[in-house]
Amino acid sequence: MEATETGRPDSPVLRIALPGWMAALRSPVLLGAVLIVAASLVLRVLVLRDSYFVEDDLLFVGNAYESDLTLDFVTRVHKGHFMPGAIALTWVLSRIAPYDWLLVAGVTFVAQALLGVLALRLLRTLFGTRPAILPPLALFLFSPLTVPAFGWWAAAINAIPLQLALVLALTDQVRFTRGEGARHGWRALAWCVAGMAFSTKGVFAVFLLYALTTAFLDDREAGWIRSMLGEARRHWRLWSAHVMAVAAYTIAYLSRMDTAPGEGASVPKPEVAVDLVSLMLGRTFPSGAIGGPVTWTPTPTGGLADPSDLVVAVSWAALAAVVATTVLYRRRALRAWIVLAGYLLFADAIPTVIARGGYTALVGAETRYVADAVLVLALCLGFALLPVKGETGVYRRPLPAPSRLALVAGLTAGAYLVLSVISIETYRATLSGDRVRAYLDTVAAQLAAAPDNVVIYPTPLPGDIVLPVNGNRRLSDRLLAPLARPTVRVRMAHPEPSEDARVFDRNGRLVRMSVFGFFAARGEGELCMPVVNGAVAFPDALSFGGPATAGALAYRADRPVSVTVEVGEERIVLSLRKTSLGLVHFPVTALSRGMRVVMDDPAAPVCLTGVALGAPVAEGEQPSSP
Repeated sequence: MEATETGRPDSPVLRIALPGWMAALRSPVLLGAVLIVAASLVLRVLVLRDSYFVEDDLLFVGNAYESDLTLDFVTRVHKGHFMPGAIALTWVLSRIAPYDWLLVAGVTFVAQALLGVLALRLLRTLFGTRPAILPPLALFLFSPLTVPAFGWWAAAINAIPLQLALVLALTDQVRFTRGEGARHGWRALAWCVAGMAFSTKGVFAVFLLYALTTAFLDDREAGWIRSMLGEARRHWRLWSAHVMAVAAYTIAYLSRMDTAPGEGASVPKPEVAVDLVSLMLGRTFPSGAIGGPVTWTPTPTGGLADPSDLVVAVSWAALAAVVATTVLYRRRALRAWIVLAGYLLFADAIPTVIARGGYTALVGAETRYVADAVLVLALCLGFALLPVKGETGVYRRPLPAPSRLALVAGLTAGAYLVLSVISIETYRATLSGDRVRAYLDTVAAQLAAAPDNVVIYPTPLPGDIVLPVNGNRRLSDRLLAPLARPTVRVRMAHPEPSEDARVFDRNGRLVRMSVFGFFAARGEGELCMPVVNGAVAFPDALSFGGPATAGALAYRADRPVSVTVEVGEERIVLSLRKTSLGLVHFPVTALSRGMRVVMDDPAAPVCLTGVALGAPVAEGEQPSSP
């Protein structure tokens, strides 16, 4: 009998199909790009941790609770900025949770993460998945020039959406020029319009698209001027639509300028304009382009770029070397640097001069005014180094050996990243949200504990919370009311006469109110102020009017007595009753010199002992600087 061996069936094999995006990470280039994006986000989390609401952020929250989400509201000009999309976003986030930094920071972080991913997609679309796209990506994501605008909410709502719009518009424009369908050209237009909705600089997106299209994406072999003329002729409908969108935006902006009188465009002072441009383009941007400025000057909103002369000199030398080398080897590299120079001049420098050139040149050290140019710098570096997909005849002469190129690129990128991390960390050291955070936390606790019948008079927030130049926009009835429950919020907007009026002190506590300004008291040896013809007159009393003006009467009365306070054309009827303090505060809105207190019943037993008219302040404090 013959035995046979029966083989075992093969064991089942478990196969897991990874999603396409995870499988793509097996590519060293994409894995490196993901690590770059992730590392940049880690640094930005630290920036958000140390940042907090400041200056215009508080104005946005106050505006959200003062107005409904209407077309009139979102199209108001804010300090020269026409940004309906940004205003709508701040309204929504403020109404969801006023002064919730976690919410605001979360939205900012997600937008930045999306920007990193989309920037990577744009570079791959332009140049393919090659190691050489990593330096431009790192340059963009680690640039210290973009960090201050990222950590300040009022700047982030302009800067990040604008950069997103530019990236998306360029991506669609590339696909349009490659013949993937006219829909991509119209999508690029839509993204440009979206950029305008969040930043006035969005109007320059069309010029950037047109310049890069004619220089590198379409009809490259023709001269640049000839390419421009041919592009305008072939796709005149699309570019006409771009021009009409810019014109419509400009008309809307000019028609709404009266919603922010005295702000925005002005005639610059020549000496200020020259210093501003030289500071912005001569020191701030060049030093930031190589990873600087390393050192910063602290301000309430973070830090101003303050590079040393050595850093500025090194930056100019490095940039000159890059430009010269790329022009020497790469055909059409000069076009890339012309595009960058044009964008810096026309999209960044000139608008800033028009908007701020009548005040101070120091704004040239604010990196938020050139943050958008970092994306253009990264793209132009890519165009100056790499061939676009399908481009032939790229280089003028043979390139150095790949090993040598890799060594130079690695050392350069490493130096840039080290310098950038140092600059970001030194910038982070200028941030301190503790003061504003403690102030708003105290205000919220005080309002939560206040009774429904509390009377709170409007006072300016301290100058180190919101700058005095904001005028009545920094009053507590606008900026702190969002932290109150609805009943108290209404009472803050309409304070009434009270024997126990309250105001916020410089630390955010609700304390007793006094009046700083004109004061008169009974004379020495007098029991009461003398009444002449049924009234007591104070011709030297001065009322500045508006919501932050109040009066006070000190008196003695054995029973309720009615008096009328006359300030200009305003008449304020007060009921004086016997109280432990014998004091009443009342709001005054008239702008006038002189005040009279009329005894409605001259025979009534009332005795005035003191009168005050001026600014409501916390007891023991003086008014915040005007």
